[in-house]
Amino acid sequence: MTPVVSVCIISYKQEAFIEATLSGAMRQQLNVPYEIVVGDDSSPDSTLTIIERLASQDSRIRILEKEKNLGMHGNWARTIKACNGKYIALCEGDDIWNDPMKLQKQIDLLENNPNASACFSNADVLNEDGSVSPYAYVDTEFEILSAKDFFELNFNPVPTCTLVFRRSCFQDFPPAYFQSPFADWILHTLLIQKGDYIYLPEKTSTYRKHDGGVWSGIKEEKQLQNKLKALRLIRSIVGDSFKNANASAIRKQLDKLLYFYRGQKQHGKFWKTWFELKILVFR
Repeated sequence: MTPVVSVCIISYKQEAFIEATLSGAMRQQLNVPYEIVVGDDSSPDSTLTIIERLASQDSRIRILEKEKNLGMHGNWARTIKACNGKYIALCEGDDIWNDPMKLQKQIDLLENNPNASACFSNADVLNEDGSVSPYAYVDTEFEILSAKDFFELNFNPVPTCTLVFRRSCFQDFPPAYFQSPFADWILHTLLIQKGDYIYLPEKTSTYRKHDGGVWSGIKEEKQLQNKLKALRLIRSIVGDSFKNANASAIRKQLDKLLYFYRGQKQHGKFWKTWFELKILVFR
């Protein structure tokens, strides 16, 4: 039976987390058939062994193995491509779905909003010490996230572990995807130009923040620089109607870097960033 929903999970060296991730996917209560596609990127630990054990207990789990490490971007690309469902739900191998009705709620929203390209929800943030942050992942409440609003932001407001999107709205990744520090930000750039994002105002998932994470494991300056790099790559793939919105986001990020360099008394980098900002403003 062809699945209506494909749960798309990537993993790499996540032996401590992957069972909780898969358990959250396996206990989803859906009134349509679904598959769980797991792309393991040649994990050197016992991650794959745990996935294989769970797959032997649940026929919905399909494993994509790779002898050679592809990296996160390559692993996302090949795992998404392997999904067969009308809808694709993303989750990384260290995050958790808490609500067993998560997927059904999001599919219902997408079915009732046929012009929307995707749906996402809020999420708890789990710190490395096991405490839950008092601040939720999404700090702005809205019903719909439009393309214009999205491209004006100098950050990605969407928890990857909550995203469900229409497979018909996605064709393939452009070269800019593989150059971006953030794979998910480029995916949103492609999808949201095809239709709005519907927001489910519930914490359906838990985003795990730890030193091994792609984002939380790097220092502040590198985080700021990576955001700027991503925004510039986004500029190369957005339509003309969103260029001004993206330019606004780049200006905001350059401002962030200015404040950072001033606080750190890095005068050379401060003035270099200041000139970049002025050039953008008067372009």
